[in-house]
Amino acid sequence: MPDDRDDAELVRRIGDGNTDALQALYDRYGTIVFGMALRVVGDRQAAEECTQDAFVAVWRRASSYDSERAKVSTWMIAIARNRAVDLMRRRAARPADLHADVSRGDGSPDVAERIVTAESAEQVAAALIELPDAQREVLVLAYFHGLSHSEISEQLQLPLGTVKGRVRLALDRLRVLAPKYALEAERRS
Repeated sequence: MPDDRDDAELVRRIGDGNTDALQALYDRYGTIVFGMALRVVGDRQAAEECTQDAFVAVWRRASSYDSERAKVSTWMIAIARNRAVDLMRRRAARPADLHADVSRGDGSPDVAERIVTAESAEQVAAALIELPDAQREVLVLAYFHGLSHSEISEQLQLPLGTVKGRVRLALDRLRVLAPKYALEAERRS
């Protein structure tokens, strides 16, 4: 699990113009930020844009970061969530399709639903950050990149049993963290 002091030090170095520190922060949180943005906007290209915008904002605002107000991970997720919600609002305000205001009955979520999704995604991302790196890595590959356990095993060059064990441990840990982040626990029936 990333050390909050280490994260704050990275942000301080980013504030001093250190691009290596920005790269380190991106390596640590880029996938989580992208996954949260993808869940909100529902489009890979838009999620990539939101992720890039979020890290540009971190670069620009690093010197104003206050560790007394929030952990770095919380601060970054909030920035990314705001970028994603802003993008959804811009899309809703200026629809590319002139007939977009006419209900097409395609079941596409409206902006309000996307905002609720953004809040849920922010909570999930915050909970994911609390997982040990090895567990978070397999969950991100499985749930944000859609890889099977076998594909994860191959990509990470780990035994299949290890991958399955890490996924199970991560999901068990998320169930414990669910009340802290107001997440609905998956109900088994």
